[in-house]
Amino acid sequence: MARTGSTRRRRRLGRWLRRLVLYPLLALGLAGIAMAVWVEATRFRAGEPMEGPLVLTGMTALVGPELEPLSGVTVLVRDGRVADVGTRVDIQLPEGATVLDLAGHTVMPGLIDSHVHLAAPSGSGVGAIALSVVEWLRDAGPRRAAYLEHGVTSVRSMGDDPGWILALRQKVADGELAGPRIFAAGPVFTTPGGHPVVTLGGSTDDPGVRVPATADEARSMVRELTTADQPVDVIKVIHDRGDPRYRSLDPIPVPVLQAIVDEAHAHGTPVVAHWGTVPDLEELLAAGVDGLDHLEPRGVAQGWEEDLLARVVADGPTLAPTFAVVEPVLDPSMLGTLQGRLAEFVEAGGRAVAGSDAPMNGVEFGAGLVRELELLVDAGMTPRQALVAATSTAADLMGTEEAGVLQEGRPADLLVVRGDPLSDISAVRDVALVLRDGTPVVDNRP
Repeated sequence: MARTGSTRRRRRLGRWLRRLVLYPLLALGLAGIAMAVWVEATRFRAGEPMEGPLVLTGMTALVGPELEPLSGVTVLVRDGRVADVGTRVDIQLPEGATVLDLAGHTVMPGLIDSHVHLAAPSGSGVGAIALSVVEWLRDAGPRRAAYLEHGVTSVRSMGDDPGWILALRQKVADGELAGPRIFAAGPVFTTPGGHPVVTLGGSTDDPGVRVPATADEARSMVRELTTADQPVDVIKVIHDRGDPRYRSLDPIPVPVLQAIVDEAHAHGTPVVAHWGTVPDLEELLAAGVDGLDHLEPRGVAQGWEEDLLARVVADGPTLAPTFAVVEPVLDPSMLGTLQGRLAEFVEAGGRAVAGSDAPMNGVEFGAGLVRELELLVDAGMTPRQALVAATSTAADLMGTEEAGVLQEGRPADLLVVRGDPLSDISAVRDVALVLRDGTPVVDNRP
């Protein structure tokens, strides 16, 4: 009897151990395996590159830096690049070429989103942060796919974990992963009392920020980033005094800011600045930055100060207003005011570029840039000016000939839409075909 009772106790203990330990561990292991399989399945790997020449014919083509429309054009693509642009009569079709008749369509260079954060949380809270970890693990696969689906074939990362984004840039360039061509800033330059250290609760030890205390330290940091085996494509500085009504911030000391710009330029690397107030803008112009990102109410909403607009235009930095990211949070009248400031900038001869700032404020990847183009047109830019802002001007800022222009010798990163986007910017929403390096990656044709 005693032995039987002891056996029963051992069996009960075993059952409880299985319920409390073994089964949960088994379930956790299976969940981990399922997660790993799902992450791998959604990494959006690249397919095989297209073999043989590809011919697009019968459509209108927007060629050159100014997107000059040419009707009845044939575009020959060979080995991932545009080999020829002309009429069907002028171009001899190679034997075995794949020919696509695109009558009624418009072909243009793929769009460039000049302000993105590929690994940033979309929203706030634990759920959004958890999702950003998943995006980090799967190399932002769905986000890369969304860009291509909207005809965005290049993006400019303006603040992502440097190791992650530079590795992702290489994976896309090597053809391991599909997605837009990536130009990356890597870490952002700021101060211990600046954005995002103060505003987002970050740390000065975060790999995504650099906080040089002296000009010499700034030069060393920039030199390290621009001469590494995987150098950054652009340097981003955050020079922002904040809003005294809510929270004041510390901008970068002027000698440090100047050292950053000078060292970056010594290595042929552009510098783009996040700014907020007129004093920020004046100091950035004096330092010689190449681009200004954002146009906010605390800046020039009350109007451009005397001679400031002329100075901005004369000094030549591009301006990415990123209206798409403020549209969800601004009163429509204030948004209209800011659009008026952009119109004055463009009318004076300033160069705009298009950036969405996705995923901030819930802005969607790909769709956010399309919305930005519509907001630029609403501000008074012509559809062609808006498209130039999302193509050749953006490429020119980056000093690259690998994006932004449809012409012989350039990569065949092309967007084909139904209709005429020069007369109606919303035509860019009707994507028929997208090529990356000459390979169709999106095909919505019947």
